[in-house]
Amino acid sequence: MLSQGRRVSKVFTKRKSARLCVLVLGLLGAAITADAVEVKGLYEIELVARSQSAEDRLQAIKQAMYAVLSRVLVAEDISKIPAVQQALVSAQNYVKQSQFSLISADEQPDNEARLIRVQFDEDQLMQVMRDSHVGIWSEIRPETLVWLVVDEDGVRQFYNADAMPEVESALAFAAKIKGIPMIYPMLDLEEQQKISVSEVLSADSRNLLAVSARYEVTSVMAGRIAKKGGCWQGEWAFYFDGKIKQWNSECLPLKAAAVAGAEGAYQVLSNYYGVKPSANQ
Repeated sequence: MLSQGRRVSKVFTKRKSARLCVLVLGLLGAAITADAVEVKGLYEIELVARSQSAEDRLQAIKQAMYAVLSRVLVAEDISKIPAVQQALVSAQNYVKQSQFSLISADEQPDNEARLIRVQFDEDQLMQVMRDSHVGIWSEIRPETLVWLVVDEDGVRQFYNADAMPEVESALAFAAKIKGIPMIYPMLDLEEQQKISVSEVLSADSRNLLAVSARYEVTSVMAGRIAKKGGCWQGEWAFYFDGKIKQWNSECLPLKAAAVAGAEGAYQVLSNYYGVKPSANQ
């Protein structure tokens, strides 16, 4: 879906209602920017279970809960949070609904493996986290403009969704896994004349941020993924609130490399916008 010429992840739906933004602002006490959108489906996820057996179903539900909590809680490592540890032990008690479905033979040759879609009870699960005073990031989240350079076979070029379907799929997966609304530059003639691939991760970010200003977003991520044999090496820079965070990711499968970029953005934004319940609540 295109909005003012911007490529917007299909995972997210625009909610421009001023009333909604005011309501959320009052509830959270956090600044909600004009580029905020509502991220739907944060408490449901689809993943692969080894089989439909009770044991494998339970293991898949635990994995699903961990993935869901990792995109709504504010922590560097949620596995160290006692409330998370306790919730995982009884993960099946928080399931609202779950359903198995077949996987195509091309994607998963194991005849026993199945896709499982799990939806958790948001109210029940989040009440446990609030009672334990764990920080939570709401579903109202700012869009992040992503400048991505793809380096493959010695050729560096800007990410192009139409010409790079595998990269597009990986980015959509990463955005959904981490609940980060990502948009991408138009790369029209005007932008191509103003910025080059070498400037995306340049030590001098002034031109990058100047070109990004037309999108009126609060956060900008610049990245480069380079194919090295059968994996992808990532370099990332995240510009937000007048600061910059930089990180590299190890050589990973394409989807995992994209998630490594989204994870860095999540850490910065969740720490800024997330709310930790007070002790008297």
